[in-house]
Formats: sequence, structure tokens, C-alpha cells
Amino acid sequence: MIIRFLTFCSFCCALLLSGCIQEQKSFTFDNACIVISSDPTSSVRLAATELQYFIHKTTGFCPEIISELPSEKTRAIFVGKSAYTEKMKYPDRPFEEQEYLIDITSGHIVLIGQDEDYQSDAERNKGRDNNGLSPEKDRLVLNYAAATGDSSVKDVMFALPSIYDAQGTCYAVYDFIERFLGVRFFGPHPENVFIPAAKKIKIDRQQIRRTPAIKHRHTTYTFDWPLIKDQYIGASVEMQQLFLRRLRIGGRKWASNHAFTGYQARFLQTHPEYFAKGRGGGASERQFCYTNTGFIRQVAQDAINYFKGGGTIAEQVALGDYFAVVPLDNASWCTCNACQQELALDKENIVGEHFNCGTATHYMWNFINNVAREVKKEVPDKKIAALAYHVYAYLPKDVELEDNISVAPCLHPRNYWAPGMERNEMSFYKAWIEESKKSGRDIYLWNYLCFPTERGLVTDFHVFPGFNIHKTSEQLRMYASDQVKGIFLCGTGEQLDFYITMKLMDDPSLDTDVLLDDFFTNYFGSAASAMKQFYLKIESVYSDPKNYPEEIQTKDAQYHQTEELAWKYLGTKEVMDELGEYIADARKTASNEIEKSRVESWVKGIWEYMMEGYHAYNQK
Repeated sequence: MIIRFLTFCSFCCALLLSGCIQEQKSFTFDNACIVISSDPTSSVRLAATELQYFIHKTTGFCPEIISELPSEKTRAIFVGKSAYTEKMKYPDRPFEEQEYLIDITSGHIVLIGQDEDYQSDAERNKGRDNNGLSPEKDRLVLNYAAATGDSSVKDVMFALPSIYDAQGTCYAVYDFIERFLGVRFFGPHPENVFIPAAKKIKIDRQQIRRTPAIKHRHTTYTFDWPLIKDQYIGASVEMQQLFLRRLRIGGRKWASNHAFTGYQARFLQTHPEYFAKGRGGGASERQFCYTNTGFIRQVAQDAINYFKGGGTIAEQVALGDYFAVVPLDNASWCTCNACQQELALDKENIVGEHFNCGTATHYMWNFINNVAREVKKEVPDKKIAALAYHVYAYLPKDVELEDNISVAPCLHPRNYWAPGMERNEMSFYKAWIEESKKSGRDIYLWNYLCFPTERGLVTDFHVFPGFNIHKTSEQLRMYASDQVKGIFLCGTGEQLDFYITMKLMDDPSLDTDVLLDDFFTNYFGSAASAMKQFYLKIESVYSDPKNYPEEIQTKDAQYHQTEELAWKYLGTKEVMDELGEYIADARKTASNEIEKSRVESWVKGIWEYMMEGYHAYNQK
């Protein structure tokens, strides 16, 4: 495939468009070209390259990418802002955050979106997200041939936009590719991408203008975990990074995570009074005195310095308008009188034996409030990003929180096979949602898609897979309805769960069962029925509380999967025998090499992993 930028004699765009083939009611790609600015942004360059590639793959026709239209009458696909789109008055009104437009006529298509980043370079580049990356470091140079696994692509290298760069035009192009070309980005490896057979495509006149429902969409990168890596068929880092853009990962700049690790080296010698009295430990262990006024002022000043362009230091977490204020990940609190008096207020503020509770609610939210109040004096339009997590998960009902605090409840939707966990977490989640409606507070979420796989990695056993896309879908639609601003996924989850999760973050009105049918039909072809039954059987067993011991069904406590739960209660002989039959059927019915390869990626990535766990447990 050839990608070229051509310069022709320019002429009046209005004359060209008026002369387009008027008798046609639909747009076809015959002799069409892709038109971009002569100085395209990285977002537009990526969008145009991807559009050209997939038009070529689906139709056999490869449109040239040009910056000036030829003199003869030509169908044109305008990608991103250019002199032509300005002359045609696209858009007719300013774009909102991440908004984009798809406008299709018989003679031209316009794919354009909100690509302007209105933040300063200091704010855009000098923060770091929950993975420790800054947007600046996220603009990787991509070898497009390597990322697509297509040797016909020659000498095409360019910088990817950061996932946090405004890239509405990319969103428009990816929507177009999926909606009208039928391409599906089921994973990062070329074999994970479904591309329909070459055909002549006609697209009726229409206009689509929309924006993703959830504005922040990000995740920890767990592509090399069990139950994930083999489904992605050994995808390279370049393939993974392109995949993230295709799924619209990123969006609004927000980050919140434990943020005081670097304070140990900064202040242990000069300000020992900042540290928790009666406690020890290393940089990620020793807590601080969260009632100490000097420490409060220091944290506030660090936030102010960041917002004024100073960047983050000492492993702080911040992006855009948000600076994280979250304590270290333990409850070894300071033993000074002031701290202990505040902690005493919440001694009984816990339901059952839940991890997420409120036994440090007043203590921690008063600290966060004090920092936010100091920050507000100098930068009132910026936000302190806090987590509602562990012993400070519950809303402090008698504390009036500053309006420059954003809150992210931390939820375990993949563990809601324990009904008590779901009741507890939905209770404090709803409390925060109701408070946000009254105060106008930004609500984000931290969702754990890492379980149960992470539990298996930590405690060294093979888990029964945590497939539960129907429950996840139910939650995502609730989040969107509650106007949650963003979701950080702690762990990507397996191939299908991650794919549908990202589709629903973009558009929660999509039907989960339609997405499931689309995945299995297009991905596995002749083996679709057997593979779908395989997935749904695992999901039904994993998600149903009735398959767990009675204590789990009735007790108010946090639970995680154990080896005994996995292979005594879930992966029983009867269940494994049934799953084995589905796998045997899929292997038999897969009708071509790509279907067989995709089936084998699930055999190796899921079924063989499960069999190893089942036999290891039963041999003990």
C-alpha cells in the first residue's frame, strides 16, 4: 500500500463540490481521495492513515492522501480541519469536549472533531497518570507496518497522539471505520482485527454528531497477564499502543492514586514532624501526620506549583486540572493525640467486615478538605483528586467538602458474586452520587477489572476466569446515567470483557447481547456458537452467588477468589466436562486458518490455563 501526500493546483472548493456527481444518492469510494491539512496534527495523520488502510483492506481501492484537491471532479473524504472544511463551514458550531462529526453526502464525506487542546504546555505535559506516564512520554513514534503486521505498508512512521491529546477527528474516523466499513478492533494483534471481505460499499447520506459518554477512559496495561496475553496472540508493544487509540482510551486528563511515596526522601531529614508518630517503614509504608499543619501546607503548595506550571515531583500524580491527594496504601495511622481524636470519631463506621468502609472517614476527608481549601485560595478553578477507598470510602455526612475536590469511589464489580460486597459498595457509591448532584462535584471511578486474575498471581494459583460482561454492562449504564465523568480500570480484563467495556464507555446505549453476537460471529465464524456457549457458561458459573458457599451468599464481608473457590465450587468436574465439549466442537467446526487460529488463542489462553488449575488443585 502506498501513502503519499500530493500537491495539485488549487481551485475553488465550492465549484468542485457543486460539480460532484449529483445523480448519486450514496457515496462510493471509487476514485475518492482523502484530504487533510498541509500541516496535519498527529491526530489527523493517524486518522487519515487508518482510514486509507481500512478502505484499501475492505474495498481493494486505496485512496491517496493529499493536501490539495486535483482539478478534475473528485469524490473527497475530508479528514480534520483544513482550508476546505473552513470554506464549507464545518463545523457549523463549536465542538464540545471530545465531540466529533461524520457528514456524508453523495460527493464528499467530512470526518472532523474537537482536536484543539486549550491547556498550556505546562499543564498538558508535566503531569503523570496512574501508570506513571506523562502525555509527553505517551507520544510514541509508530512504525505503521509493524503495528499492522502488514509488509505492504512501506516507510510509514509517525508520532502517535498521546491518549490524552484532543483527538476528536480520530474518534470520527474510528466510528466511521466500524460503522460503515464493518471493521472490528477485537484486540491489538492483526489476527484480532476483523476486516470484512473486499466489496463495493455505498453509504447513504447522513450526519452523525456525538461525543463519548464517559469522558475519561483509561486502564493499567495488563496485556501480559494470564487469560489475556495468549488471546492477544503475542501482540507487540506497537500493536498494543495502536489498539489503545482504536478503542478511544484516554480522553479527559484526570489521575488519582497514592501520591506521597516520594515525600520520604524529600522530608525525612528536614521535617520529621510531617511523618506518622509511632510508625516506621519505607517510602511506600510510613504514613504521615495528616493533622500536621505544616504537612497540609506543603501538600497544598505542591499542588499550587503544579497548577502554575511547575510539574510534578517525587512520584506525585496529576494531570490537567487535577492533582491527586491520596494517602499511602495502608492504615498505619499516626498515633499523635490530634490524629487519634479524629480517628476515634469513626471507630464503629464499618458494615460487617468490608475492606471499603469508613473507619478513617473524618480523619482523611478533613485532611483532603484542608489541602483543597489552601489550594482554592490561589487556583480556584483547579481540582484536588481524591479516592473514596478502603477505610475512607464512606461519605463524611457531617463534613462540608470543598467544591474543588473530585471524588473517585473504588469499586469491585467483578466481585459482586458476593452479595454483601455489592450492597456495601452500591450504598456508598450512591451516597457520593447524591452528594455530587447537590454540590456539582466531579465524580470519577476506580474499577477493579484485575480480579480475580491478580489474586491468582499474588497467591500463586490459576483462577476460574472472571467473565461477567452482563454485570459489568449493567454497572456501566448506571455510571453513565449518574453522569460519572470518567472510569479508571485497574486491569484491562480479558479480550471480550475489555472490548465491550470500552464500547459501552463510549456509548452505553449499545445492547450487550448484540455486541456479544457481533463478536462471536465475526471473530470465530463457523465456530461462533460453540465459543459463545463456552464464554457464557463460564460467565454464568462465575457470576451466580448460588455457586458459592452459603457464608459468601449471606455474610457482610469482602471476598476474593481462592484456589478452593475456583476448583471446588466453580470449576467442578461437571462444569469442566461441559466446557471441554464446547472447545472440542469449536475446534471441529472452525472452517479456515484464521478461525482455527482464533479458537486456538482461546484454547491456549483460557482453556489450557483452566485445565492446569483444575488438575493442580485436584492432585493435592
